[in-house]
Amino acid sequence: MEVKTEQETNKTHYIVGIGASAGGLEAIIAFFENVPADSGLSFVLIQHLSPDYKSMMPDLLAKHTNMDVKEVTNNLTVKPNCIYPIPTNKNITIQNGKLQLNDRPDPKLLNLPINIFFKSLSEDQGEKAIGVILSGSGSDGTIGIESIKQHDGLVIVQDPKTAAFENMPVSAMGSGLVDIVSHPAQIPNAILQYIKHPYIQKKESSETVGDELSQILDLLHLRVNVDFHHYKKGTITRRIERRMGILNITQIEQYLNFMKTNKGEVELLYKDLLIGVSGFFRDDAAFMMLDKDVIGNIVKEKLQDGVPEKEIRIWVIGCSTGQEVYSIAMLLKEHYEANNVEIPTKIFGTDIDQDAIDFASKGVYAESSVLKIPPKLLEKYFIQDDDYYQVSKVLREMIIFAKHDITRDPPFNNIDLASCRNLLIYIESMLQEKILSFIQFSLNEKGYLFLGSSETPGNKSFEVISKKHKIYRNKQNGQSMEVHKLFSLTKKLNFKKPFDSNQPIQSQIRETGIIGIFKDALLEDLVYPSVIIDQNSNVVHVAGEIDKYIKLPKKQLSLNILKMIDEQLYVAVSSITSKSKSTHNKVVSTPISFSDNNTTIRIHSKSITDPHSLEKYTVLSFVDVSGEKQLQATPENSHETEAFVRQLEDELNETKDYLQSAVEELETSNEELQATNEELMAANEELQSSNEELQSLNEELYTVNNEYQEKLGELTDLNDDLYNFIQGTSIATLFLDLEMRIKRFTNAIKPLFDINNTDIGRPIDVFNHPFTNFNLKEVVNKVIDTQKPYEKELLTNKGYFYLVRIMPYLTSRRKVEGIVMVIVDVNDLKQTEKQLKQKANELEQSNADLEQFAYLAAHDIKAPMTNISELVKLLKDGDGVKDSGLKIFERLESSVAQMNHTIVDLNKVISIKKNLDIEPEKVRLKEVCNGVIESIGEVIKSSGTKIKLDFKQSSTVYFPRVHLENIIQNLITNAIKYKSPKRTPEIEITSIQSDGFTKLVVKDNGRGIDLKTYGQKVFQLFQRFHLDVEGSGIGLHVVKTMMNKYGGKIEVDSELNKGTTFTLYFKDAKK
Repeated sequence: MEVKTEQETNKTHYIVGIGASAGGLEAIIAFFENVPADSGLSFVLIQHLSPDYKSMMPDLLAKHTNMDVKEVTNNLTVKPNCIYPIPTNKNITIQNGKLQLNDRPDPKLLNLPINIFFKSLSEDQGEKAIGVILSGSGSDGTIGIESIKQHDGLVIVQDPKTAAFENMPVSAMGSGLVDIVSHPAQIPNAILQYIKHPYIQKKESSETVGDELSQILDLLHLRVNVDFHHYKKGTITRRIERRMGILNITQIEQYLNFMKTNKGEVELLYKDLLIGVSGFFRDDAAFMMLDKDVIGNIVKEKLQDGVPEKEIRIWVIGCSTGQEVYSIAMLLKEHYEANNVEIPTKIFGTDIDQDAIDFASKGVYAESSVLKIPPKLLEKYFIQDDDYYQVSKVLREMIIFAKHDITRDPPFNNIDLASCRNLLIYIESMLQEKILSFIQFSLNEKGYLFLGSSETPGNKSFEVISKKHKIYRNKQNGQSMEVHKLFSLTKKLNFKKPFDSNQPIQSQIRETGIIGIFKDALLEDLVYPSVIIDQNSNVVHVAGEIDKYIKLPKKQLSLNILKMIDEQLYVAVSSITSKSKSTHNKVVSTPISFSDNNTTIRIHSKSITDPHSLEKYTVLSFVDVSGEKQLQATPENSHETEAFVRQLEDELNETKDYLQSAVEELETSNEELQATNEELMAANEELQSSNEELQSLNEELYTVNNEYQEKLGELTDLNDDLYNFIQGTSIATLFLDLEMRIKRFTNAIKPLFDINNTDIGRPIDVFNHPFTNFNLKEVVNKVIDTQKPYEKELLTNKGYFYLVRIMPYLTSRRKVEGIVMVIVDVNDLKQTEKQLKQKANELEQSNADLEQFAYLAAHDIKAPMTNISELVKLLKDGDGVKDSGLKIFERLESSVAQMNHTIVDLNKVISIKKNLDIEPEKVRLKEVCNGVIESIGEVIKSSGTKIKLDFKQSSTVYFPRVHLENIIQNLITNAIKYKSPKRTPEIEITSIQSDGFTKLVVKDNGRGIDLKTYGQKVFQLFQRFHLDVEGSGIGLHVVKTMMNKYGGKIEVDSELNKGTTFTLYFKDAKK
């Protein structure tokens, strides 16, 4: 037995292992629908899945949670707010926070994946492990939660009343290790409350001090008859705070009141304080030393000339579930075999926990529990039954398991080896000394003591055999201890009176204790040597110098007065005890000569009754009457004694005869029963094996069936949606199988093939289709063979156009199962296309005519405009022109110049549009920009403009060089022309690589454009935005025309008084 401690862990978040089997789907969905997406928890879902089918659980879970549902791969790190379902045909373990995939064992063997994961989760995550068991048949998970509890984790099960199959939750609850029982929908909230509890979140437990802690321990003492007052307070406090966290109680006073009104909580806290941390050959090196230097020596010492002279007696204190006891037994058997002897052996395995003792007595362990047993010993001393191992009879016969409290129950004696590992470290020093004195009493002289790795015997009465492995040897004869010292912890009669809930528990116990101590002191000093025995003649209390009259037996320990009394007093004690019990009066023996110290004594016997329990006791006092007048036993007394002895001998002989007859009958019956029992055991084993296989198969089938039911519902909904979609569309659609039989079609197909609903299943080639020059069978076969779609416009015999598209019908596994034919009526589209083509031709001709006209008009007007300009100049320079006339001529001259500029610009636009058929080429942006900057260098220099180029992302574009130069020049000259008078002009030209395009960004800090006013007109012909600056209004129009022609585009972003940014999109350059 060990008391739990808070494990130190560096884990950052809690990991929840969820075990579910038959009927678990509904519970799983209810669970995850109530888990917040940001809970900070990780969830590993373990189910019993059929190895022959792919699990649909990830798809189903994704519909009921916002958390990520991850596919588990080997060495996958577990992250918060994620769900990890177990894959098909795999088992999952966890190591260092990473999931490990293991192949599932032979399908013929029983697989328990929940136990496997829970055990690894607890060992890897410690107190950060949370185990949840939902609906399922069988008992998978029960062994796993034992490991979680051993490592201070939390265990929760679904309320069996809400489970489709209650076996798994009931089995887990039967272990006594479950912390919370709840509905699946409420379990997430219980987990979150627990991990957010103030005590759980603290790294170190606070010391719960004061009257409340003492009262809790008093209540435990009264209810379960175990005294924890001398256990270390820090350990006790942490266990109490853990229970408070589970119950969501924040005040110690509230928890004390809860314990008083809920008897079950006292038992739960008791179980939480006692947890068996045991294992086979725990601490390999220590057991190797024990085997070589202790057990080997004990066997040698018992052998004299190869013949065993004495019995070997070993005591394992706090044996928990028995693994250490069986480990020592195996080592002993190996030494017997090596020496070819059999030595009488008794190994006592004791623990305060009756449930642990019951488990150890059965000797059945899971496969995961026996991994540390060497294969040779496992095969020799265990019998495998599926995933469990049963201790063999030859090992079990050496061992006696018993409930025993080392702090108060008398010890065994004549012990050769006492093992008391990892118990003393949780107990205060005063109680440690008492326990060690008990152990030392039990040991033979030179008997061995085996302690835990952090424990020492604390006195000089032990010789150190191995300081590292805590093995010691007794240096004093423990059997010489005085009898009354062995009763020092239980000297008073335990007359329990009913518990008064209105009075503090502590005061009740303290008052009884003080009075008891006072009475004991008086008894030691004032009364004759006395003993009190119960109705079974067992000693329950001693007083005075009783050691010279009673002794502990040298063989098996017994507190029966007739086995402890000196043989000279045996008859007298037996006689007067019997008379006292029958008459209920005080009985005094005749004077008895006691040769040990040449004294004469009388034995007084008196019957007493406990007024509370009504149990009867007998008080025996040994009165020294040597100082009285010499008294000798009278002949009558001698005759009386002889008669009593003869009576006893007659009764004994009759009893022997009766017993012999009963034994013979019993042996005969036993042989018959044994034969029958062996047959029944063989049959039971076969039935059990078959039942487990059927049970496992049933769980898998139930799980698969639930998943298929869910999937079937989805498929039904999907089929309805698809049917309504197909029938609701006006597109003619036809589904054919591999043999060209009709599977499904839309109503729009009926007029084309003249089919109806009764034709489903018939070959399509028996029906006539309206298309000319079209072999349907040949095309369908080609599509199926090549898996490439067919698409073509076909003409019907009535002159209508249809677009026919035939595609392979592919399943989710990419397998061709037929074809899908889609027929779209494009007759109207063809007519519209024909009309549009005609209009485009007409428009193209009009544009050509217009361009020719514009060119001729510009050419024809140019000459007269030149003449007008010259005539105006002559008239202006002539004599007789007044000042007012001069102004008129100047305005006329300006208008003629502007008209001339317009004609030049118009010619320029026409010229550019005529040259838009130049082939694009790969040009370097830096080279083009530098060429433009050089060509207009005087303009740039005179304006003080600063130009910055950055073509790191993309250095080339695919565009006609001459047009790109024109575009760059237009944008630079515009930026200079419309510069801000308040700042130095700055221009940045940058290239950016984007999907399918290279972007050229030209950014300036000029006046900007009011896009709210001119947003739709920026790129129109003859548009100007700043009338105080000369311009033609055709530059941006020309830029947009050139960009559109070569598959690009231009965008503008501008803000008044801040600047303008033009972004040009060029198609990626060809490689």
